[in-house]
Amino acid sequence: MKNSIKNTFIPGVIIFLLVFLNHQTVSACSTFKLQKGTELIYGHNLNEGDIGVPGLIFINKRGIFKTGRTWSELLNKDQSNPSSFRWISRYGSVTFNAFGRDFPDGGMNEAGLYIWEMNEDADYPKNDSYPKLNQMNWMQFILDSYSTVDEAIQCASEVEIDGWGWHYFVGDARGDCAVIAFIDGKVVVNRDQTMPVPGLFNTPYNRELEVLKYYKGFGGLYEPDLNDPKVPRFVKTAVMVRDYDPTQNVVIYGFKMLDNLMVYDVPEWSILFDASRRDVYFKTRINPRIKHFSMNKIDFSNNTDVLILNMDIAEGGDVLDQFHPYTNKKIRIFTESFIVPILPEDFFTRGGLTLEEYLDRFSSHSDAAASEDNQFFKGIWKAGNEKSKNKKNVTLNLDARKSAIVGKISLSKAADEQYEIEHLQLIGNKLKFTFWTKNKTFIEGEAVIEKDSMKMDLFGIEDNLGHFILNKNQIR
Repeated sequence: MKNSIKNTFIPGVIIFLLVFLNHQTVSACSTFKLQKGTELIYGHNLNEGDIGVPGLIFINKRGIFKTGRTWSELLNKDQSNPSSFRWISRYGSVTFNAFGRDFPDGGMNEAGLYIWEMNEDADYPKNDSYPKLNQMNWMQFILDSYSTVDEAIQCASEVEIDGWGWHYFVGDARGDCAVIAFIDGKVVVNRDQTMPVPGLFNTPYNRELEVLKYYKGFGGLYEPDLNDPKVPRFVKTAVMVRDYDPTQNVVIYGFKMLDNLMVYDVPEWSILFDASRRDVYFKTRINPRIKHFSMNKIDFSNNTDVLILNMDIAEGGDVLDQFHPYTNKKIRIFTESFIVPILPEDFFTRGGLTLEEYLDRFSSHSDAAASEDNQFFKGIWKAGNEKSKNKKNVTLNLDARKSAIVGKISLSKAADEQYEIEHLQLIGNKLKFTFWTKNKTFIEGEAVIEKDSMKMDLFGIEDNLGHFILNKNQIR
């Protein structure tokens, strides 16, 4: 694996442990898709040489307002190069995180979109006109906002990412998948015919394809022995995906794949997302009993708290009832207890922060979204239909419980014509939502917010219901 430190950015808990503690082993991560018949799973290993990588599982909610972060503003005393990007999550998700809230290593949202990172040199494109996010915050934004690989690929060209070198595996509920890399300042995508093996490791994808050609079954003469640690993980994945029989239990086979993809030692994390059944399975080196829970049983609405669970829980079996509400204090305790003891102080202080300042900043960075000063969309917005002779008294009410956002819309003064907003999504200053009228008509809304004015269009199934200019006349 190639480890590179760019500027003052530090390449992740995983790399820090190897660089600063001089651990003499191979650091490697693995991600794959296995799809045959009705079976579809995504799997991930984190291999780091028995160093005890800590992790939290987050159950993130839909309808949550968020303010973006760059690594520069988090790690540096002067908070240089800050992000001004803001969004409201359309989807809930399950993520596995080491750094805290909204900083995942990977995960899947409730629409079935999966993303995970692998360490590799990256030259992220620079464009001052793009929103800025650190690479983990960017992954959370994708899970919060999109449902397809197409959308994730598009997003890679619309955000300026900062942080250390990663490339990314993305897959969706249909099994469409892609590798997204950043090479020479450009977004490079492998997909469909250019992605014959649905796996990603710590080598550029096209280089993996060249090596594959030397093995039997793929054009070469070398034997792809699954028990030989010298056989590349990419080659092993190609063999195991090819040889899977759908009559076999896909979860058992998936963990067998993960076991065969380990690099000299037991993986720190092994994780499976069963995208067909929406089940999550995981185990750690410290506590190797397999745990699981169902995403079908999770309330992803913002009526309930964001939930967390330490990955190293000792119990096996269904652990959904072991999740507990997230708080800043819990993140601070987790960082102090599990991250601080295994990293040098220089990691926390190299940007001019004290350790206490680092802990405060990383445990409370999401608080800004709960501030009314940042909730520019909040309030009562009123308008009539400018293009229709039959003007309607359209009122859009957007309210907040801290960072949890709810909305209602009415199309007349009648009390019974007020409807709950669903699928609420904000990206920058662009708002989308849906609702059903009392006569079961489906309506979609799209709006652009500019200070105290909102330009909104409402659409039915087959027609445009009107263009509206709304003005904010009350904030509460």
